[in-house]
Amino acid sequence: MSTYLNAYTLIEDIRRGVNEFSDAYVQGTDTTGIYSNAHLTRCLNRSQRYMYAILMNYIPGEFLTSTSLTGVNSVYTLPWDFGSLREFKDENGRKVFKSSISAIPTTGAVGSKRYYYRKGNTLVLNRSGITDTYTLYYFTKPRDLHHSQGGSNCAATALHMDTTDAKTIDDYYNGMTVENRTQDLTEAITDYTGSTKIAVVASTPADDDWYGLVPEIPEIFHHLIAPRAIMIAKAEHPVAPKPPNKDEIEMWRNEVRDALIAFGYDSDITPEDIWLGFGSGAGMGDTIPGQGYTIY
Repeated sequence: MSTYLNAYTLIEDIRRGVNEFSDAYVQGTDTTGIYSNAHLTRCLNRSQRYMYAILMNYIPGEFLTSTSLTGVNSVYTLPWDFGSLREFKDENGRKVFKSSISAIPTTGAVGSKRYYYRKGNTLVLNRSGITDTYTLYYFTKPRDLHHSQGGSNCAATALHMDTTDAKTIDDYYNGMTVENRTQDLTEAITDYTGSTKIAVVASTPADDDWYGLVPEIPEIFHHLIAPRAIMIAKAEHPVAPKPPNKDEIEMWRNEVRDALIAFGYDSDITPEDIWLGFGSGAGMGDTIPGQGYTIY
């Protein structure tokens, strides 16, 4: 089998970590356990998003991408995977600057096509009637992982994601890596149709092939996802046998630091640099001063 950690193997690791593992549990044919796959998948994706947020703080370039947007009466709709804006440029490659709503030109004024304001899931230029193609540079947001068997509509180049976890958004999985565990192959998804949940791949998936999506963060950080998901599951499940302990929290923190060093971020980085410089100034296991609760 591939050495990738994918959603299937991550759920296996999480179930081992919460001391409730069997192939039947992982594949959902036995649902008598304390933890459901749906709950553990949510823990998995929360963990991935947290890792993504840490890495965005230190290696944002790993998530930088660009796309061309065409205006519809000066309105530019952001792509579905938009996380945060890096830069917006006009058709001549010049920077388009952010402005406030109060800068919208009054009736009869022309305004400028090099100023924009954010409105919901769009960027709107201060000048009306613009249909030029602009370039958006942005940081992507993480896409949710899941594992399942293929559905009954699998065929040549078509993987039917037959699961309630598969998104109904067109192109949601485009470019993601999927591992077909049954056929022992790993490949990229080149297109996805949300209404049918059909992913286009190069192979010929069979009905009921088991597959798992591969995390999009750099592979050197993949092993950090399951341990944090385990801690989330232990901390939050109402009948979990025991909460995460201080040693496993500290071990996870040190592994994050070591992975960042190995990735080449900074050989002098310390745990304090990460956890006191990230987000609210506290990491997993830290009690917020004056608040009386602990972050997991």
